Amino acid sequence: MKNTDDQQTKLRSAEPDATLHRSGTELHTLVRAEHEGTLVRDSTEESDTAARTLQAGRPVQDPDAPFAPTLKAPESGAPSIPQGGSLDPGSVIKQRFVLETMLGKGGMGLVFGAVDRRKLEARDPNPHVALKVLNADFARHPQSFMALQREARKAQTLAHPNVVTVFDFDRDGDTVYMTMELLKGRSLDAIVREGRGKGNSAEFALPIIRGIAEGLAYAHRKGIVHSDLKPGNVFIASDGTAKILDFGIARAVPSSITEENKDEFDAGSLGAYTEAYATDEMVAGVDPHTADDMYALGIIAYELVTGFHPYQRHSAPNARKLGIKPDPLKGLKRKHARAIERCLSFERKDRPQTAGEFLKLFRGVTRLQKFTLAASAVLALTAGYFGYQNYLETSPSIAFSDLPATSQQDFRTAMKEGDEAWAFYENEGLDDGIMSALASYARAYDIHPRNREAVAALNRTADEVLRVTKDDPARRHEMAESLQQLSAHFRKYAPVVDAAR
Repeated sequence: MKNTDDQQTKLRSAEPDATLHRSGTELHTLVRAEHEGTLVRDSTEESDTAARTLQAGRPVQDPDAPFAPTLKAPESGAPSIPQGGSLDPGSVIKQRFVLETMLGKGGMGLVFGAVDRRKLEARDPNPHVALKVLNADFARHPQSFMALQREARKAQTLAHPNVVTVFDFDRDGDTVYMTMELLKGRSLDAIVREGRGKGNSAEFALPIIRGIAEGLAYAHRKGIVHSDLKPGNVFIASDGTAKILDFGIARAVPSSITEENKDEFDAGSLGAYTEAYATDEMVAGVDPHTADDMYALGIIAYELVTGFHPYQRHSAPNARKLGIKPDPLKGLKRKHARAIERCLSFERKDRPQTAGEFLKLFRGVTRLQKFTLAASAVLALTAGYFGYQNYLETSPSIAFSDLPATSQQDFRTAMKEGDEAWAFYENEGLDDGIMSALASYARAYDIHPRNREAVAALNRTADEVLRVTKDDPARRHEMAESLQQLSAHFRKYAPVVDAAR
């Protein structure tokens, strides 16, 4: 977990074109260390972003009130949980968490507001946490511990502003629990209920839809499908930020799971999905797919905008059988309506395959992008012979297919790590993301010099470094020199060469 009190320097700050706050030498040391495989990260700094919470099932009556009563120091004699006993306010878990009130019920357990004694001892001004435990019915399942462990593990890997953050996973005797931080706000389920029959304005609904999609896109890039997305599993913070809750049913996409780390137990085997938001494939027990989340997102978006479920709350198989067709969306821009309507397709192949694909449709093509595409076409026609000659001169001397199998695999691994780091930078704007990307792409380039995929990735990343340092010539020069030390490619890449002069 990343400590929010430990502020990391950002490449993108509130000020435009923020500059790097490390010297070129220091950054070069960081890049080179990672490039050589010696950089060790503190795992607690990888996954926490901002204070978030989980509230499952029931909305808070006062949307501006935190999910916890006024802080009261726990009595030293507060009862511990008896073996196999029930949980009540005042009970203490692990001699640390004092339960104060039950916040709600979720598919996998109960959620309590609690006080963390360690935070009290440290005089933390906000010692409240949300604590989730398996409910009695679910706890009878012989592999319930594995289910909640999976929930915690997956949630802890998702460090994104639109995904709720899980802090810890543990057990106290028969009580299996995990902790999350509390926030002010309310459940999206309450908002959807209030809007039934009338809907909400585009101005209100679109940022929520976009936020959910961005959180899902981050999870999809990590190969994680939520599998039970619904209004009750989305929380709207008091600042309007949408946060996805309860990855308890989230399952890794089959193609991203190796035989060594694939869990034997799948929470989906419990039939834990919500029919009104589940696809035909989910109901039929087909392996999860990111496009399943897109169907649920489409229904949530439709409900939020119109005030009605597009299929009258029928399951996908029943809605298809009954021939129900959603009314066209009104009051939205065409690009927004079309993106949402595509999500509502019964056929998996007809839906956006990932949240990233949905966001591209949702955002549409800007005028600048259209102009760029047109200009690119003209340049392609006029470049002709010169472009072809340059292509030959800059192509790898050895075809990728002629590399040893181990080298090919090492290249793909380095590129994948670089892409993941770049995605992290794009979402969080932190130095570590872009520097890790540079190191991984440079490693890939070393394995297959002049590889076009590696070159394009290096150029894109270097361009960003130069962009954010453009207002500080001295630092920009330092960074350019560091880039040239990092990879031979940058000794010929014109923008870096110019900046290093």
